[in-house]
Amino acid sequence: MGAAGPSPALQRVPLDEVDEADAGTGVRPPSGFQRAARLGSAWAGWRSRSPWRAVAVLVGSLGLAVTLAVTIPSLVTAHERSTVLRPGAFAGAIRTSAVPAVRWTVTVDDRVPPLLVGDTVVVATGPGPDDRSLAGLDVVTGAVRWQRPLGTDPRPAEVRCLEVQGSVACTLGPDQVDERVATRSGLAPTRDAAALVLLDPATGEVLRRATTPGRVVSLATDDELDGDVVLAAIADGVLTIRRTDPATGEVRWVATRPSAFPAASTSRVRVSVGGGLVVATAEGSTLVVHLDDGVPVPPPADATGTDETALLSDGTLVRTRYRVHAVGVDVVSELSDGDGEPWLTTRGVPVEPTVTDGSSALVFTSSVLAGGPMGGRVRAYAPGRPDPEWHALTPAREIAVDAGGRVVLRAAGALVGLDVETGRTVWRRTFGLGMGAVFSDGRLVVVQRTSPGDGSALVALDLRSGAPEWVAPLPPGARTVVQLGAHLYVVSDDALTALR
Repeated sequence: MGAAGPSPALQRVPLDEVDEADAGTGVRPPSGFQRAARLGSAWAGWRSRSPWRAVAVLVGSLGLAVTLAVTIPSLVTAHERSTVLRPGAFAGAIRTSAVPAVRWTVTVDDRVPPLLVGDTVVVATGPGPDDRSLAGLDVVTGAVRWQRPLGTDPRPAEVRCLEVQGSVACTLGPDQVDERVATRSGLAPTRDAAALVLLDPATGEVLRRATTPGRVVSLATDDELDGDVVLAAIADGVLTIRRTDPATGEVRWVATRPSAFPAASTSRVRVSVGGGLVVATAEGSTLVVHLDDGVPVPPPADATGTDETALLSDGTLVRTRYRVHAVGVDVVSELSDGDGEPWLTTRGVPVEPTVTDGSSALVFTSSVLAGGPMGGRVRAYAPGRPDPEWHALTPAREIAVDAGGRVVLRAAGALVGLDVETGRTVWRRTFGLGMGAVFSDGRLVVVQRTSPGDGSALVALDLRSGAPEWVAPLPPGARTVVQLGAHLYVVSDDALTALR
């Protein structure tokens, strides 16, 4: 037997203990680091074999990533913009596809109502008249697009703005002065002068700025004016109404009210335009003139004793008389086009719904006999019919909604839903003294509710049944809710908040 050779050297050999048939089951998946290492190794090998192609792929990938980072937010914003600017189901309706939440908040001068023109929200900024400005906010993001100082001549103590054919017309008023106080003090009243400013809502560019006599106390426009505005101003104790073209400054006509018209600079004057008429009311006195030439409209022969004059949204002139009887105060209203005799005389005062889809075509009146058993009752009339279709059992002077087969009355801190065909009460929801503005989309009724200690919230009710749908708390300090376009905004102390 030969000599034994040297022992073989032992060597460690890694073994795969997974059978071929069982491959893929029970195998631990590679970690993220391992996958990245394999990808890096593969990329390094491919780059060494095709360097120029690898550089081209790398540059293309980086460009695609940058393009997506820029394009996707723009596409999202563009989609949101088209959604925000989309109108509601009918004129005056809001859009409520979801429970509204805060989208953005911007510091503003809350004394000047915000205005939506196109996709720009025009607001006033600045704590006081000396540094007051107008600003244009993006309706989607709330970002400031432009800011335009209003100057100090005249000192813009009061700012009133409205849309005129796609532009923004604003009047800037001086400080409020009561001429009656100045007269009693022996001082001559100062000559007030306001400014009429026309701006581009997209850029804030001032298209024209001119002075107008007096202190402007009201501003109005209408499609019938073809781009003109009607200014109601007070100077030397006299109320003057001017129809003016804000683009050129041309004054079409001037109408004044006799001295019997209360016209202190502190008077609250409301101007309405429609049906070829301009109606100015203040402290129980009224001035009615023709829209085209400013000539006063004479009252009918038997209009002596008219207590109230108003202009409905369709241009109908309403003259209302109150007559005292033993059982209460009888109310009679005459409807006319301003010229000639009334074409309809009805009991009560015509009441227009705040929100209506126009489907019922009903005409509503209220307060048939104030103080009597029918006092404050709402009656519904079909067009051309002298007798009412129905009268509501709940006294009310306001109609919040007329849509979707329901008429919703606002009565003593409650909302009452009536059947539009019969006037029968279908539902009632009480909110108390904290009930604020009411809105609707044709399916829901949305009301602002303020509770002591709980703050303000929006409450949505089903229009048909009155059943609660949702409650959306409002930001702290919320005072009022306003509608701009088809969406709601919260006005609080020095802030405007968009809800979406």
